[in-house]
Parts: sequence; C-alpha cells; structure tokens
Amino acid sequence: MNIEFLDDIKSETIIICKSGFKNYLLKQKKLYTIKIYTLNEFIHLYYFDYDYRAILYISDKYNLKYDIAKMYLDNLYYVDDVKYGIKKLDFLCELKKDLIRNNLLIYNDNFKKYISNKKVILYDISRTKYLSKLFTDLDFEYIDRKFNNYKHNVISFNTMNEEVEYVAYQISKLIDNGIDIKNIKLTNVDKSYYSSISRIFSLYNLKVNIPYKSKLSSYKLVSNFIDLYKNNTLEESINQLDKNDSVYIDLVSVINKYLKYESKDIIVYELNNSYINDKKYDNGIEIIDYLDYISNDNEYIFMLGFNDGVIPNSYKDTDYITDTIKQYVLLDDTSILNKRLREDILNNIANIKNLTITYKDMDYVKTYYPSTLIGEFDVIHDDIDYSVSYSSTYNKMKLTKMYDEYLKYGYKDKYFSILYNNYKINYNCYSNKYSKIGRVFDHLTLSYSKLQKYIKCSFQYYLSDVLKLDVFESNFSTVIGSMVHYAMENTLKNNDYDYSKYVDEFLNDITLTKKERFFLEQYKEAIRGLLDEVILERDYCSLNNAMYEEEIKVELEPNIYFVGIIDKILYTVLNDKTYIALIDYKTGNDVISLKYLTDGMYMQLPIYLYLSSKMLFQNPVYVGFYLQRFNIKENDYRLIGYSNCDKNILSMLDNNYDNSKIIKGMKTSKDGSFYKNAKVLSNEEMDNIKEITEKKILEVVDNIKNNKFDINPKVINGVNKGCEFCKFKDICFVTKSDYTYLNGGDDFG
Repeated sequence: MNIEFLDDIKSETIIICKSGFKNYLLKQKKLYTIKIYTLNEFIHLYYFDYDYRAILYISDKYNLKYDIAKMYLDNLYYVDDVKYGIKKLDFLCELKKDLIRNNLLIYNDNFKKYISNKKVILYDISRTKYLSKLFTDLDFEYIDRKFNNYKHNVISFNTMNEEVEYVAYQISKLIDNGIDIKNIKLTNVDKSYYSSISRIFSLYNLKVNIPYKSKLSSYKLVSNFIDLYKNNTLEESINQLDKNDSVYIDLVSVINKYLKYESKDIIVYELNNSYINDKKYDNGIEIIDYLDYISNDNEYIFMLGFNDGVIPNSYKDTDYITDTIKQYVLLDDTSILNKRLREDILNNIANIKNLTITYKDMDYVKTYYPSTLIGEFDVIHDDIDYSVSYSSTYNKMKLTKMYDEYLKYGYKDKYFSILYNNYKINYNCYSNKYSKIGRVFDHLTLSYSKLQKYIKCSFQYYLSDVLKLDVFESNFSTVIGSMVHYAMENTLKNNDYDYSKYVDEFLNDITLTKKERFFLEQYKEAIRGLLDEVILERDYCSLNNAMYEEEIKVELEPNIYFVGIIDKILYTVLNDKTYIALIDYKTGNDVISLKYLTDGMYMQLPIYLYLSSKMLFQNPVYVGFYLQRFNIKENDYRLIGYSNCDKNILSMLDNNYDNSKIIKGMKTSKDGSFYKNAKVLSNEEMDNIKEITEKKILEVVDNIKNNKFDINPKVINGVNKGCEFCKFKDICFVTKSDYTYLNGGDDFG
C-alpha cells in the first residue's frame, strides 16, 4: 500500500479517506501528525450538521415521515443559494434558508478556523466536480491508492450449499496448515447465505460472526414500554418495567440519547429503528466489506456469491436528485457511478493476494447467473477431496447422498468407495413409526369430526389435536356452512321466514371478496329452496315438537366427554313413548353408508342416533335419522338417511311414505313392500347401531388414553381416505405398509 507519503508529512495534515483506511491507520503503531476523517464526517464538520430538531421541524411542517425528512436534509449539501429554475432544487434551496432562519443547521466555525491553514489530502477518493467545488477554498490534493495486480480465477458451483461446503472445506484446510483463523475472512455475503453458512460451517466446527441484528422493539420489554408511553409520562412508563431485563440498559441508552428533544415521536421512532447486534465469537470468522477493507498479504479472503445482481450492486436512478438534474449541482449520474463502481470492484479484487472467488447457479428458491464481471476472469471447477476428513459428520451426510444416487440412478461418485470404506452408516434405516410418549390425558373432549379424524389416521389426530399443529382457519366454505345453520335455526325457531334478514345479520362482521359476494347471492336462493322443502315436510309430518341446534354432552368417564350438535330434532309423545326424527343440514357431500360402521367410518348419522339416546326422552323410538343436503348445484333437498321399517311409525314423519316427496328413495311397491332403494331399519337394528357406535367411541377413547397414534391411513375401494385432506404429508413419511385397507361389511337396511 502506498502510504509512504505519510512519512513526508511534517506539519499537521488532514486526511480524508474511506472508513476502512481510517481503521487501518488507527491500528498502526506509528505516530503521524495527521487528523483522519471520512468524507461524510468532514463535510458535516466543515459545512454544517443537523440533529433531530431539524428532522422534527421538516416532518411537522410538511407532514413527512422521519426518513423522508432526513433524505431532504442530506440533499441540502448539494445546493447553493441560487435560483436553479428546477422545482426540486429550488425547494431544497428554500428549505435550507428556512432551516438557517430558524437556527436548525449547526455550523462549526471553530473547525473552519482550525483547518484554514492545514493541508487536506483526499486519499483514495474519486475525483468529482462536486468535491472540487466543496474544497475550492482549501489547500487540498488527491492521492490515489496504488493497487496490486494479483490474478484470480472464479470457481463455479451448481448450488449454494455446494459453494458453502467448498469454502468451509478450504478454510479447514488452511487452519490445518497453520493459518490463524483471525486471518481468514468472508466477503460479499448477503442474508441469503446466513442459514447455509451457519449450518454447514458448524459441521466443520467453524464459527462465523454473522451480522445478525435484532430490532430493539421486537423485545417484549421495549414493546411494553412503547405501549405504556403512549398514555403515560416517561417516568411512569419506565417505573413499570422490569429493570433486570437483559435489554433494559439498551432501552435506557436510546431514551437518554434523544431525551433532550422532548418528543415522544422521536423516542418511539428510534426505538423502532434501533438494533442490537448478536454476541460475537472471539475466534469467529469475520464478514468484511471488500470495497472498504484494507487487507494484508497474510490474510485469506473468500468472496462468495459472485453473481449477477449482487456484484456489482449497480446504482439506480432513484435518488431525489435524479440523473436529469444532477449536472446542475455537479453530481455524477448513475452511468458514471456504475462505471466507477466496476473499476473499484476490479481494483479491490486484484489487490487481494489470497482470494478465492465462487458463485452458484441456484439456491433453494431461484436460478442465478454469474456476475457481469465474469469475463474478466477464468472460470474453473473444483470440488472437495473427501479422502481428507475435516468433518466426519459432513462426510457421512455426503456418503448417504452418494448412496441415494448410486441405488436410485446407478451413478457412482468418485469418492463413494473412499467414504464407504471409512464410514459405517445405517443407510435407509429410518423408521417413520410413531414412538409412544408418556403423555397423561387429564381431560379429553371428542366430537364427530375429531373421532373421524382419529379413525381416518390416528397420527393425523395426534399432530392436529394433541400437538396442536393444525390451526383452524375459516374459509368461504366454512362461512357458508355456518351461515346456513344460523339462518335455518333462527328462521325455524322464530317462525320468521325472512331468511335474508338472518343471512345479513350473520355476515355483518364478515369480510368477503367480490367473487364470494357473487356466489353468496346464489346460496341465498338455495336457502329459500331449503326452507320451501322444510315447509313442505310439515304438510306430511305429525311430529309436532321441535328442537334446533341442540348441543348434547355425554360424560364417558370422569373428565372425558363426547359432544355434538344436532341441527333439528322433531318429536312427539304418544302412549308414554317419544317418537323422534333426527335431521342435520350438510353443505358438503358426506357419504351416507353403514357398511363401514364397525370400522368407524362415516359415523355422523350413527353418532347423532347415539347422542340423542343420551337425552332425557321418555322411551325413545326413532322414526328415522337423516342428512338434508344443501348444495347450489342441486335443487334436491329431500332427506337422505335411514327410516323405521314400521310403517305406522314412519308415517309420523311422512304420511305419504309410499311415494315420498320428502325422503329420498322412499317408495313402496304394489304389495306394500319397500323398494330396494328405501333404506329402512328395525328398532333392533337401530339399537345395534347405537351399541356399535358407543363401543367404537370408547375404543377410540381408550386408544387415545394409551397414546396409540400409529400412522394408519384408511383406504376404501382403492381411495386413500386417510391422506386426501391431510396437511401433514411432509411429516409422517407414510409407506405402503402403513395403509389399512377397509372392505366393509353388509349395509344395514
């Protein structure tokens, strides 16, 4: 580095340079008669500075956010007290005058006097018309930095992981050869690399000081303070905080810094825009900015991500002072800035002796292209020598991957035999089987939906209802279902057939899209059709009592319950017997079949039968139990389900059962027998259904209590019912041996 000019300095001199060079000089043990500033530091001292008073003034006057107000302030350095005839520039001039009148710009006259007779050297600072104008009254000169001309190649990799793996391997190799880890650096590393570097480097026992930052306001103590501070004084808010909290000192530090401005807005803004750096490792690899870092020949630098869009990270014409007007304030436009940036990048790369440059073709998300600078370098391909073990764990992982490639595709990696002969791994031995946990259920509430979920696959139930991994989210379908139930319940209960009123009432606090509102109108018409069917039913029915949305809760064991809601129960009491019909509205296409009852499938209607039997009905006799489907694609709202085969009992629900208009499939032949499609059951068969249902419920309860949550999705007639709507397919790793195939028995009725 050409810093010999410093030895010739006899009198006190001002050096203006980049922060990297400033830090480099400050670390030197040699004494120089110099003062060192970055360009920004110098400009703020020599011309003017500002504080939050100026930001507040602009924010309040023009109703601007703080960052926009600060942007205006930073652009004031470029304008003079002249009339430009350009709206943006003239606004800046007037703003500058306004701030001066109100004493909101800070001028340091002492500093001006101090440097008036000093030599000013701009070291490694680009020559621009703007800077020449700024320094015109000073004794200044430019001194260019002399760069080395080391030649480097660029190494290409298919993926980011392969790129990071290679770098970790090469760093381990350097350390193994005696290179101090403090002399190893990473550069050009953006956030997309953080996760991969943390994971892979840890396999090599390498620590990296990744610049993770946590927002101060993300900590609970700070967010609590902000909430308190809205309606309380500063002292009152602080007194309510836990002073032993780890971020309390950070909070107070920010408050003290901006307390003098006497503004809640400033303090809250700074708390929302302040960060806490994670702790650094003493022997951690540093991530540096290659454009602002002075390396020595003993250091080894790894430049990752040599990809388009990353390097060079080109300037864009998005500044307040745009390219079209930059000439009027002697600023360089983006084309000049990008040309200079390209030169700076190539010079800095060439200046590093021990530099490894890499790029990737893809990561987890997208495809990448090499940097536009790639033409300046030779591109080579390199790989890891797995015969050398810097990470046994990593080598075992690679052997597993090589196993996969060999067994699945017949491809044998050149290092496969070496790794195979050195490492013994249990390849392909993973078992997806559920391992029991020592969980004690002190409370359990089941419903039909939960029971059905367990039957379909008990592991799905475990993930959803035990581990609570499945968070219920309402969608349009669930809204429609709830709306239908609400409208029907209130319409029938109140004998008020203005169903639209109840629909609107239900939807009052629900936000819907235009598309959803369009379909909603069709559902409204369908509700009218359903109501018409219900009114028709009354003409044929002598069950003159009704209950709506009846919730039934059965205590199976202490603290173990089964609950359900039956939409409509029609009943009448006659000769000390209660004759009952059960009806539930469904917006879906539930399967109605008793063929798989003993397997526990399609149990909604049997569950209603079981639940109602636990109600306090006197000598209950079931006329039937049904679903009443609600579907805008169909206009058939007839009852679907099972009826009592005793015609005298059946007639209580439908006195025209021989050619029913309200029960689907219900019809009799000339000899009085029921048609084949008429699903009828005897009282004994209904009792049997209740017993089977109760037995199945208790069986599931017992299984849950004993933590039986095997992966066992059910397959019916070749259709995988257990997995078809499951959200956890990426967790269970289901195999063919896990499936349970159900054949079903004879259907009742």
